[in-house]
Amino acid sequence: MTRPPEDGVPADELGRLRSQIEELDRALTAIRAGDVDAVVLGGPHGSQLYTLVSADRPYRVIVEEMGDGAVTVSERGIILYANLRLADLVGADRATLLGREVTELVDASAANTLASLLAAGAPGTTREDELELVHADGSTVPVLASVTGLDIEGVIVRCLILADLTARRRGEEELAGAYAELSRSAHELEEAQRIGRIGSWFWNPATDEITCSTQIFRILGIEPTPSGTLSRTTLVASFHPEDASLATTARQRALADRRPFVIEQRVVHAGGDVRQTVTRGEVVCDADGAVAGMRGTTQDVTEQRRAATAVLEARAELMRQTMELAEEHRLKESLQRAVLPARLPFVAGVELAARYLPADMPSLVGGDWYDAFCLPDGSLAVAVGDVVGHDLDAAATMGQVRNALRAYAFGADSPAEVLGQLNSLITGLGDTGLATALFGRLDPAQHMFRWSCGGHPPPLLIRAAGVRLLSCPAGVMLGAVPASRARYADAHAVIEPDDLLVLYTDGLIERRDRDLDAGFAALARAAEDLHGRPAETVCATLMDRLLPDQEHEDDVCLLVLHVLSPGSPRP
Repeated sequence: MTRPPEDGVPADELGRLRSQIEELDRALTAIRAGDVDAVVLGGPHGSQLYTLVSADRPYRVIVEEMGDGAVTVSERGIILYANLRLADLVGADRATLLGREVTELVDASAANTLASLLAAGAPGTTREDELELVHADGSTVPVLASVTGLDIEGVIVRCLILADLTARRRGEEELAGAYAELSRSAHELEEAQRIGRIGSWFWNPATDEITCSTQIFRILGIEPTPSGTLSRTTLVASFHPEDASLATTARQRALADRRPFVIEQRVVHAGGDVRQTVTRGEVVCDADGAVAGMRGTTQDVTEQRRAATAVLEARAELMRQTMELAEEHRLKESLQRAVLPARLPFVAGVELAARYLPADMPSLVGGDWYDAFCLPDGSLAVAVGDVVGHDLDAAATMGQVRNALRAYAFGADSPAEVLGQLNSLITGLGDTGLATALFGRLDPAQHMFRWSCGGHPPPLLIRAAGVRLLSCPAGVMLGAVPASRARYADAHAVIEPDDLLVLYTDGLIERRDRDLDAGFAALARAAEDLHGRPAETVCATLMDRLLPDQEHEDDVCLLVLHVLSPGSPRP
């Protein structure tokens, strides 16, 4: 049965009031026992949190203006107050932070560290440690946490100040990077100095000491000092006695005229090794123009000096050899020209022209030769030859062969007999010389050319019907086999008026990049349009066409006979 209302108050309203009174009684009992940090009460404008400290307004005004995060924490670690800067650091609304455990602001792994820091913050003391706050987006914010214990009217609270270390960490990283880059640059500089054998130094006038890079100690051949400095006395002792005063003189002059200087000195190592050095220096002045020191570099140029000396010596030796070769070439060429005909003979009905071209290389003057002379029977003797070799011996042998051929030609009628006698002469000399030769007789009246060949290229006949090489009779090189086994034969060819007969040495046709047959073909092509031309023209044209401004490794002889038509004028 329902109890009647007391004094007109409904029973259910009385029950609610009694419940609230009991709840307030329990709250007061808990407050008195120290089990409550704050109370949330409802009101006309919503719920409101009330701390047990009512006199902290000035404190809140101060921390609200701080650039660091600030939190007031109860003795049990509950957030009683947080400023806007803290809310910004963790990316949360300030109202949502109140009443939360402060350890929720950091990562779970750092919760114990923060709790220990708060527990150690007795009233009147401050403790610090670095932590990382957890931002709402999951990122972390490094902070320096400072905890100060406060006793406010008998209530213990902690003031937690959280200074953002993001900029400092970034600065530390940049500083570390800059230091690493500086260390790398210093290492690269040291390596560059080592490779270039160059070191840097600075003289301090206040201490009269010289600060040196590692390479300076290497150049001087002494161990680096712990301080990296040298006294001038130690430095001077490293120089050659004759050069010891150069640095002092240069320093004094530079201090007087403030101009850079360069000196060369010899450094003597403990083992006696002498090194060549080049030192460059300049005076350093402060803003007022007073001398603050002197800086410079010293380079070990021993290897460069040795290399330069070697180059000069090699150049001098090359010059000497070049001059010797030039002189030898001049002697060879003079000897060769001395045994060549001073002039060609005048023969009725025959026009003669000749060329001699020495090898391009001074050391390659060889034994090529030609000759033309009249015989008592009225015939014209012509010869070309090539003594193997490119030295003075070859040129001397060439002179002997040419003179001997002239002598034999006057005593023998057959060209083959003349070559046989030449072979006997060369083999008899016993100097293992070898030569090729072509010797012939031209009878202008009979229009007959009779010749013999000893290993020499065949004559070229130019006539109106065409150009062809005359077939050479078999004959070995002169000096190749003993006289008892050497065989030479004569050949005959009719030479008609206006025909041209070309005798030459192998230097005219031989090339490294083609075979001998290609050389003969090139000679024939070069002579195709030369029939009836003057002998001098034929000589010049063949030389131009077969040796067009190119180097020739062998000397060249060319002898051209032009049989004139009866009654035609001599060119």
